[in-house]
Amino acid sequence: MSSLLLSHKERCEGPWVKLQSEPSLFTALMYDLGVKGAKATEMIGDVTGDAKGLHKGTDYEPLEEYPKNVYFANQVVENACATLSVLNIVLNCPHLEIDQELKEFKEFTWDLPPATRGFSITNHPTLRQIHNSMARHPEDSLIVEEPNKNGGSEDEGGGEVYHYIAYVPIDGEVWQLDGLYPHPVSLGKYSNEKLWYDAVRGVIHERIDGFHAEQVDYVLLAITKDQIGIHQDRVKDCMYIKKLAENRLDELSSTWREINTEDANEEKVKKRGNYVIDLSTLTAYHDDIEMIEQLRAKMIDEIKFLMEAIDRENKLKLVERERRTFDYGPFIREFISILHERGDLKGLIAAADDMLEDE
Repeated sequence: MSSLLLSHKERCEGPWVKLQSEPSLFTALMYDLGVKGAKATEMIGDVTGDAKGLHKGTDYEPLEEYPKNVYFANQVVENACATLSVLNIVLNCPHLEIDQELKEFKEFTWDLPPATRGFSITNHPTLRQIHNSMARHPEDSLIVEEPNKNGGSEDEGGGEVYHYIAYVPIDGEVWQLDGLYPHPVSLGKYSNEKLWYDAVRGVIHERIDGFHAEQVDYVLLAITKDQIGIHQDRVKDCMYIKKLAENRLDELSSTWREINTEDANEEKVKKRGNYVIDLSTLTAYHDDIEMIEQLRAKMIDEIKFLMEAIDRENKLKLVERERRTFDYGPFIREFISILHERGDLKGLIAAADDMLEDE
């Protein structure tokens, strides 16, 4: 068994590399793949609400008929399971906003069989580059494992193995999407979309109990709306209420617009987030011009505040991405060389060993 040291550029353009199960990594991965307003969160204990879990699966009976409404791709190369599981989730969730390139990829591969979809993913240079750019730690980002003589990988020699499986609610039915399994697996039906997890609670808990018994580390992640997505939904609320307030003011007064000229960038807002309607406040002041004007002004102020908050969140995402994808390798190697030339390296290593022995 051997390993190959790679530069950052070679890593992005080379074979798929192993990614760890960090929530921040999956959040950054989705963002770069073109998924808007979503984040990955590690679930501690029970899972409730609108969450999509990722973890190991089991064997099930073959399907009699392949489901036409489920997007599922097989994993056809090693180390691609992180991106594959994310795509198997987001391409089955119409409420998640994705960019044009990812939409076109979904449309192009929709009628393909799972294995061919898997090859389409693994041979897509942009998807591979995004995936590989997420590897940050030296042991993951600078090493590509080569197969051994038996066709296995270094993971079989005691290294960590990462594999992800998606559980996704689709049209009243929960599906397990394991890229190493030939087809999707139906785990149960649900009537309340907000309680879909109840249909698979037993399956997931049984799997977790098995991990505990075998002393196997695992992680359960949920893909939910991030703060940007929450802000965008509220922006939609405010825009809709503002519009209804203006329509009602037009009915009650012909002069109100002459003294209310401030406005928000509605065309920009319309492109953001999902629409949720809350009419309770407007209904309470349906015939009161002054109160409706105050409500409209409040909506405008909140829209401006939310847009600024969204802008800040987007900038933070870019900073986090830069920190994660920046190639620290040259700096680290140069720093170690300087310590060695100054004669400080051996002393630091010895001090670190002493600290480990004291723990």
